[in-house]
Amino acid sequence: MCLPSKVKGQTVQMIAVLVGNVLNFNFGLTFGVTSSYARLYESPERTLLAHVAQPQEITWMGSILFLSAAMASLVFGPISYKIGPKSVLLLCGLLQMASWFCVHFASDMLHIYSSRVFAGIAGGAAYTVLPLYISEIAEGPAAKASLNVSVDIWRACGIFIGFIFGSYLNYDYVAVVGILISFFFSMVFPFVQESPYYFLRKGNMAGLEKSLRWFRGIRSIDDRNNPEFDHELAQIKNSLHEKTQLIESGPSASQLVKILFGDLVLAVASQLGGIFTILSYGSIISNSATPLKLTGDILVLIFAVVHLLATLVAKAFSGCVNRRMLLVITSLGSAMCFLLGAVYSLYEHTWDMDDDIAAWIMPILFALQILFASAGFITVSTTVFMENIPKKSQYKLLGMLHFLSWIAVFAIIHYYVPIVHSVSITGLLLIFTLGSFAVTIGALFFYDKIQSAKELECNGNSIPNGRYANVHI
Repeated sequence: MCLPSKVKGQTVQMIAVLVGNVLNFNFGLTFGVTSSYARLYESPERTLLAHVAQPQEITWMGSILFLSAAMASLVFGPISYKIGPKSVLLLCGLLQMASWFCVHFASDMLHIYSSRVFAGIAGGAAYTVLPLYISEIAEGPAAKASLNVSVDIWRACGIFIGFIFGSYLNYDYVAVVGILISFFFSMVFPFVQESPYYFLRKGNMAGLEKSLRWFRGIRSIDDRNNPEFDHELAQIKNSLHEKTQLIESGPSASQLVKILFGDLVLAVASQLGGIFTILSYGSIISNSATPLKLTGDILVLIFAVVHLLATLVAKAFSGCVNRRMLLVITSLGSAMCFLLGAVYSLYEHTWDMDDDIAAWIMPILFALQILFASAGFITVSTTVFMENIPKKSQYKLLGMLHFLSWIAVFAIIHYYVPIVHSVSITGLLLIFTLGSFAVTIGALFFYDKIQSAKELECNGNSIPNGRYANVHI
């Protein structure tokens, strides 16, 4: 990529991740238009398909996106270790382009399913591989935390734009915009350098040095003999020949097992009532109580705005807030919102309350829940995973954790109607309450050693990846 000769390394890293986040924006856009397209496909008067979509087909249209994302997370994490994160991300760009072409020329639900599968594979792979890429190009825990949170910011931005496009932009134009976004990524990202650690794994020391210089902003001949760069380069090369390099602040084996179990709890529990569920069904649940005078589209758009603003708040505090404290506070706040919603759903008919006031209770509780979740445990979960998983296992374990997260989303989205018929809205909200509360328990009992990025750096833990140095490359 053609950059000015005088540009800081952090700027180069931000630009590289910004281009990579086009994939997450595009995935958010795909999710954002789902509800509008579902109503279009199942309308006898407006459908653009050969036949009107049936309710079961609409359900699969919404859920298959997350099922394919789950499979992609599990598969493409280890694959990116072999062929490089950049190669996988480039493939994701092509899959997203194919997805939007399927939407534009769709005449049958099979084309829509194909579109959702392509988009899900691309989105799931990008959401797993981009943090791995960030962990290998960024300098220090604070920079990594900030860049990891940006992944959720751009996905949230895509969701927000998707809701607007789905409601107010012509169907064909949305697909064209998606194709152009995918085309932009596919044209620009090839000029971004591959991760230096990929070259290390392949034994390509010339490629390693070239990549590291690019990401550290060392482009001028006058800066070639940079002591800090030479020290980092030597440290990375030496890690290839050292079997173990556990730093002093690294956890013991028993602590590591606790942290990994906490990761499993966070991966699954955080998605029980996570952002995708609320954005998909929040307006339906809200109107199941006292109906609100706002349309479902406007209500969901408000939720999307809150989600986006909350992720920006998470980025502002990503480098200075203790992770454990953040998980506890935000998950407790989320659990209380769901619990109050369950209580209101159960007893609303027995309370003497003005309908205009009662209609706002559930939407306000959902908005607060989104605020807590998006500013905390949903957005920083990947950062917590990356800071605690040993480098040796990141490519496998992160994909597995994201697989479990996506499967939890798929289960709630796909089986929403049977679950509500079995346990009612109140029961569903209590399940969501338990999910959020499980994150609190996990943070208290399994994450007793996690710190903020600034604390990690103050303790001398600003090594290339997580609590462990880059061992077993």
